[in-house]
Amino acid sequence: MRALVTGATGFVGSHLARAFVEAGYEVRCGTRASSSMRWLSGLEVERVQLDMTGRAEDFASAVQNTDLIIHAAGITRARRERDYHTVNAGGTERLASAALRAGVRRIVLISSLAARGPDHKTMDGRDRPESAYGRSKLEAEGHLRSQRGQLETVVLRPAAVYGPRDTDLLPLFKMARRGWLVLPSGANRLQPIYAADLADAALAAARGDTGFGPLPVAEAARYTWEEVVAGLEKALGRGVRTVRLPAPAFTLAGRAAELAARPFSGVPVFDERRGRDLASRTWTCDTSATERALGWRAWVSLSEGLRITARWYGQAGWLSMEAR
Repeated sequence: MRALVTGATGFVGSHLARAFVEAGYEVRCGTRASSSMRWLSGLEVERVQLDMTGRAEDFASAVQNTDLIIHAAGITRARRERDYHTVNAGGTERLASAALRAGVRRIVLISSLAARGPDHKTMDGRDRPESAYGRSKLEAEGHLRSQRGQLETVVLRPAAVYGPRDTDLLPLFKMARRGWLVLPSGANRLQPIYAADLADAALAAARGDTGFGPLPVAEAARYTWEEVVAGLEKALGRGVRTVRLPAPAFTLAGRAAELAARPFSGVPVFDERRGRDLASRTWTCDTSATERALGWRAWVSLSEGLRITARWYGQAGWLSMEAR
């Protein structure tokens, strides 16, 4: 089986590419010309140029002689709302069109729980994304849904993904390593997914007759902030004191980070959406239907995942692991 993995040089995409290579697939990595291949070092993969806003010829070339597409390319941060739709939704539409013309059998879309929306908005089972990012992911799903009957599609909606090579959670580890954390005062629950477990879910979706979905992907357990702190203490080998702040403080901090980055045309790691989602939104899901459909379950607990991630950060030189 020949598989194209889009976004393969990124955090999630690199875990996907490695998993498919190790499972015996011939893997083609769709990457931007400027992307580094460092996370794919040592893997036997083919690299092709593919930018989600790029030329139609690049899409056609990338999908040629491909049986399967694992579509993980996209952006999670942007300066302008329309950029999410251009890249995440528009790129998916163009990829699907090229796949149809090339006779690709199946696409597995790595969407996001943000396409559904936070718990309190979706009690009736309807999708109600609250951010431009979430709306762009739902729009991407819609483009693939419109091709049902012509192209097999499985949509996976992972919760927050973490693990080795992740830069988004690195500041949290660094702060905890100093012995303290600033946390929201609410009692929100967290239900993340370790990157390797997400890759296993994508493998299962590529192989089985699962239907469109969308299928939420997360560890079945739901955690409190106290349990997260306990996991970090164990992973880092030191105590961590916490400071609790009200939710508006996190939203304001994210907004301030965005304003500070504008003069430099930058996109901050922490923004208003992340501040709001972290402090005043609960993102959980029932994974039982996913487990039945894929014959899969997440095996890496939060405590174990944090331990492995902290060790990787230390080995990579991203985090000091010296005793304090």
